[in-house]
Amino acid sequence: MRPRLALLFVGSAILAIALALLYSCYFPDVLPFASTDTRWFWRLDAAFVVSTITWTVAFVSAAAGLALLLLTVTRRSPKFEGR
Repeated sequence: MRPRLALLFVGSAILAIALALLYSCYFPDVLPFASTDTRWFWRLDAAFVVSTITWTVAFVSAAAGLALLLLTVTRRSPKFEGR
């Protein structure tokens, strides 16, 4: 379980960083609720989708990291009772 959780943590952290860089490169001038120009409305939608996915992946990464930390801290040695 630990290797899969570590892979999830590393993969989602890399994806969150990549999406944040994509967002800052392709949508640097998109400010939600700052423009009423309907010509570029698709850019607002695309920026919203990319930022939503970025925050979701960042949450998954944080949750996986926290789970790894808790598994490491609360690790107990197995005890065989009755033997």
